[in-house]
Amino acid sequence: MKIIILIPVYNDYKSASKLIEEINLNVSSLEDKFSIILIDDASTDVPSVFSPKTDNVESFKIVKMKKNIGHARCIATGLKYICEKDHFDYVIPMDGDGEDRPEEILEFIKNVQDANDK
Repeated sequence: MKIIILIPVYNDYKSASKLIEEINLNVSSLEDKFSIILIDDASTDVPSVFSPKTDNVESFKIVKMKKNIGHARCIATGLKYICEKDHFDYVIPMDGDGEDRPEEILEFIKNVQDANDK
């Protein structure tokens, strides 16, 4: 399976980095292919270097918005972007500020496998 994790972020690159590194750890034992797309909602506080550890992730991209449109619209824009530019089986939207727990990805994968394409 190819799974894209979609993460909107506005200025909080510290939390986003921690989230991405935790995702990287949690998917290390899985055979599925994971990609992460970070949607930058026109952040004004962007670090000069942003390179979270992603060795267990197939690809990592940052899509930068030209103007701030808000969390929900960033997710919608990210979904449109990946539908036009990528192939995937599932999308997992996650908050960049740490509200979503990366360890729940394992439960999601288990539920998908148990669903038998339902």
